[in-house]
Amino acid sequence: MVADNENDQILRRSLLFVHSPEKKCTTSFAFGALIAIHYLDKQGIKYDFTTKKDFQLGKILFPRLQANSGSYEHLDAEGYQILLNYRHPNSIANQVTLTQVLSGQVKPSLIKDRLVIIGTTAANFPQSSFYTPYSALPDQPPRMPALLIHAQIASQLISTVLDGRPLIWYWPDWAELIWVWGWSLLGGIIAGRWQNPLLLLVVGGTTLLGLVVICVVLFLQGGWIPLVPSALALVISSICVIAYTNYQNQRQTQVIILQVEKQQEAIVQLNVLLEDKTALPDSYLDFPSPVDSPEIKSGDLLLGGRYKISQVLGAGGFGRTYLAQDTQRPGNPICVVKKLMPARQDTRFLQVARRLFNSEAEILQSLGKHHQIPELLAYFEDDQEFYLIQEYIEGHTLSEELPPVRNVQNESFVIEMLKQVLEVLEFVHHHRVIHRDIKPANIIRCAQDNRLVLIDFGAVKLMQPPSSEQTELATVAIGTRGYAPPEQFAGHPRLCSDIYALGMIAIQAITGIPPQDLHPDPETGNIMWRQTVQVSEELAAILDKMVCYHFSDRYQSATAVLQDLKRM
Repeated sequence: MVADNENDQILRRSLLFVHSPEKKCTTSFAFGALIAIHYLDKQGIKYDFTTKKDFQLGKILFPRLQANSGSYEHLDAEGYQILLNYRHPNSIANQVTLTQVLSGQVKPSLIKDRLVIIGTTAANFPQSSFYTPYSALPDQPPRMPALLIHAQIASQLISTVLDGRPLIWYWPDWAELIWVWGWSLLGGIIAGRWQNPLLLLVVGGTTLLGLVVICVVLFLQGGWIPLVPSALALVISSICVIAYTNYQNQRQTQVIILQVEKQQEAIVQLNVLLEDKTALPDSYLDFPSPVDSPEIKSGDLLLGGRYKISQVLGAGGFGRTYLAQDTQRPGNPICVVKKLMPARQDTRFLQVARRLFNSEAEILQSLGKHHQIPELLAYFEDDQEFYLIQEYIEGHTLSEELPPVRNVQNESFVIEMLKQVLEVLEFVHHHRVIHRDIKPANIIRCAQDNRLVLIDFGAVKLMQPPSSEQTELATVAIGTRGYAPPEQFAGHPRLCSDIYALGMIAIQAITGIPPQDLHPDPETGNIMWRQTVQVSEELAAILDKMVCYHFSDRYQSATAVLQDLKRM
């Protein structure tokens, strides 16, 4: 019998036999092993040793504990030791007293053809009793007598040979390493996949519980599988991924904020140049409209040496949008090419426009990592014209789901639409970026998975002449009449300006009235719309707060709107 260490002195291993060169021991076999061998020998089951010196009873091999077996490190593995697979002390064997035997109170059937061990179980012999894994149970004595330990050893050997009771098994070091690394990898995947703290807690907790259940089930089958190292690997890898992700997000946010600052500087300079018409001849101010400008046709030279135009998607004051094939990627996937033509061609204007374009493109490149924003694939300048190459989202715009194309939508449609777009705005606003042109035409319903995708980010529009949809102040502020709030047209957009535009889309969906046809309250400036439709008070209150005339009265974050929607 061998205790594990000096700290807990819990007996978890049994010594079957040992070779003593000094002849200090009169027998090589431990008492529990010896009586089991004799018992099995009476039944014709002999013991033997394999060529590798492993102990064998009948056909059952009892692997020898090594110095680093299982979770042991530098174990004193002298002699022939195995892990002791305990039975519950109350079910190990029937116990009778010597008085009961001598007085004939014991039935012969209780003893006949059975292994009988005679000894003391008195608790006043601490030198011959041991701590076991059952010592912590409230209904068990703290120490188990040596007699019962030997009974446990004999019972394990006999039941393994006769009844097929499993031995405690464990994996080699390389398998345990794979097991622990696997849970570490799973923890990293979970932390990377579920960014929401509540979802991460639920999924991570469920996974940790699953690990415990797996280890317990395997333990009941005799498997000694690392639990604590695996749990630590799962938790630590999750924490590391969360910390790294937060660090990367902070760095990305800092980069975007820097680009936004550069963008704002460029916007100010661009506006000054656009207002300074006296310094230029009239020919500089007569910039070509998209209709007059040369159109790129299919079969022309490849844009950027790789993008082959297939068709025109649309044209407006900002330039043209094309469908193109990327000839340098496998399968020639379809992408969207946006051609942006500066309003003027003088050197000073182009320098500022170039700065604005580059900063905007870098912002789009960071934002495109969200699954509801098209990924920016490339951007470049060619012959004083600017090109953005973006992921193609196959589907239809939200305009096709709103009146008059379709009937008035119900509340469930509006709530789901709000939630999806607000999740994108939550991500965008976290990086201190304002979309500035939220409208149905800039929201696409993806045909593949039915998600709503937000498109057409762009201060790059400031380089362009105003389109028919935009106001005369489009050189100062971007926005579409009816959707953009007052402060945006005054040239001072805020994060809540996007929330206003989204609220107007929701009101349009539920009333069937275009935003530009709704009238403001003369006293408050707030849009009057409630009298046109029956809607629940909870949703109406949310929409009212989204579209307040004064930005200070609105929701200040997309998260706040989402929280109120989820409470409905």
